[in-house]
Parts: sequence; structure tokens; C-alpha cells
Amino acid sequence: MQECHRPITTACADPVLDADIAVLELSLRTTNVLRLNQLHTVGDLTRLPARKLFVLSRLGRNSLREIVDSVGRRGLRLAD
Repeated sequence: MQECHRPITTACADPVLDADIAVLELSLRTTNVLRLNQLHTVGDLTRLPARKLFVLSRLGRNSLREIVDSVGRRGLRLAD
């Protein structure tokens, strides 16, 4: 069983949500765009819906598809 070191008022989340976006193994271009927009963890990324990501500067359809696929492979999804 995994131990959680968060306050009792906060539920223990999937540890991958706290992981750096590098674990998603995205292309360098996609990773750089996310970091430029202050999205550094998987949790930061999954809190946003696809439509909000799509309007980020320099993030195109292929990058968005790459993000959705990579997040999905880890059993996660973007916000609705």
C-alpha cells in the first residue's frame, strides 16, 4: 500500500500527476510549448480541457493529439 504524505484534508492522488511532463515522452517541441505556458506536471496538464490546450500559442493539432494519446496510455485523460 502506498503511503500519502499530504494533509488529511487533501485526498491522495495518483503519483503520476505530480510527475514532470517528461514522463509523458512528448516531442521536444510539445514539451517546450507546455513549459512556456507554465504546465510542468502531468497534473497541470490533466486539469485543462483539450480546447484550452489547443489555443495555447504554438500548440497545434498534432501536438494536442500527441498529448491526448500519451496521457491516455497512462490511464488518464484531460479535463472535460
